[in-house]
Amino acid sequence: MKKIVLIALIALALIVAACASPTAEPTKAPVVSSSSSVASSVAPTAVPATKPPAPTTAPSSSSASSSAASSSVAVSSASSAASSAAGKPLKVGLMTDRTGALAIYGPMLENGFALGLEYATGGTNTVGGRPIQVITKDTASKVDVGTQVARDLIEKENVDILVGVPSSGVALAVNELAKQYKKIYIAQPAAGTEITGKNFNPYVFRTSRSNEQDALASGAALLKLGKTFVQIAPDYAFGYGSATGFYNVVKAGGGKFPVNDDKDKVGTIYIPQDAKDFTPYLQKVLDAKAEVLIVTWAGAGFVPLFQQMQQLGVFKAMTVYTGVGDNQTLKAGYADAVGAKGVNVYHYTNPKNPVNDWLVQNHIAKFKNPPDLFTEGGFTAAQMLVAGLKATNGDPDPGKLIKAYESSFSFDGPKGKYSVRPYDHVMLQTMYVVEIANVTDPEFKYVKLVTEIKPDEVTPSCTLEGDFKSRCPAK
Repeated sequence: MKKIVLIALIALALIVAACASPTAEPTKAPVVSSSSSVASSVAPTAVPATKPPAPTTAPSSSSASSSAASSSVAVSSASSAASSAAGKPLKVGLMTDRTGALAIYGPMLENGFALGLEYATGGTNTVGGRPIQVITKDTASKVDVGTQVARDLIEKENVDILVGVPSSGVALAVNELAKQYKKIYIAQPAAGTEITGKNFNPYVFRTSRSNEQDALASGAALLKLGKTFVQIAPDYAFGYGSATGFYNVVKAGGGKFPVNDDKDKVGTIYIPQDAKDFTPYLQKVLDAKAEVLIVTWAGAGFVPLFQQMQQLGVFKAMTVYTGVGDNQTLKAGYADAVGAKGVNVYHYTNPKNPVNDWLVQNHIAKFKNPPDLFTEGGFTAAQMLVAGLKATNGDPDPGKLIKAYESSFSFDGPKGKYSVRPYDHVMLQTMYVVEIANVTDPEFKYVKLVTEIKPDEVTPSCTLEGDFKSRCPAK
């Protein structure tokens, strides 16, 4: 049997409650709020009187400003209008998934965002003299639901800024609403390249990495596995973006795709996101007779997909290349992959810096387990939000925030330095090559670090189109 190679697609992995055959029940992280639609001001973390390590003291406002929530931009003092708004709550619409195919990611996003607000505000939950009020809503991983949720947050809740969501399809719909209503939207953890690519507009930013960054991080290793490739991916925005990124990297390196080798299908067999029976699609994979299968997947279905691949002999026929994802998925579906290496967006054991130390210690104290794959993303979204508002003295005016975020904006977060690329709002960030060491460690220490990939090693191309194409630097 050829080895399973696990690399890039970081969001990919994913477990689940809907598995066809029983697996060990993963421990679920508690969510920040018990209501999916209530408005709640996120209070500083209270330290529980339990055995987990006591959290470090939240940094003072000046300390947070100079580290995790620091921005190198210089923005003029707030206008008189902003001054008159002092004390008025800043409303943030946090769009998450508590139900639906990507519900596994909701608690990670919510818990990370709450802790990120605490860290970035020094425990005050205020910026520019204004309290931050977070209104959390469930998009159910569905475009129609997510669209209505975002519209309600804007029209009924009068939020100033939008943050989220797990689904790239939903994120693209929110992109359009952000432009229509002139609201700043910070995308996280959706990975679709199009969010800051062909569907870009000036109101949209991100702290999530893009599919293209995934592909760039793993391209060199992928091309060492063979010369012919075939892909499977979910039939929605995340799958399209990921498959396109891998297709471009493989083709640029001289690789070939025996089936669907064109700019629309990008060598990929697309599968409905809610599929239960993968047999007809996997038979097409086997018929392609490629040396390497690239698997992109997210949410429910990962474990049954791999079970059916085993049953049909896919692993014997070709090398399978997929992603190292979240702790719950590793525990449930990677027992046979110990020793494999891959690229990972975040594992709590990888970064060695004071911000990540604070996140890990406080997350364990509050939620009784360590931060997971997208906890870091929620945390950095909160950092970016607060740092921008500090630069405008608490004024959420989109013009002022755009100016701040496009002015050499950077901050120190759990993975080190994060930087917004001003012309397309891509977030440049560190990624990691890891080896799966085990899937049984009680503290979720499942991986060991092999290589840290610096932001300038995974710099994606500028893919803006139409009226915004001129923003891209001349080649």
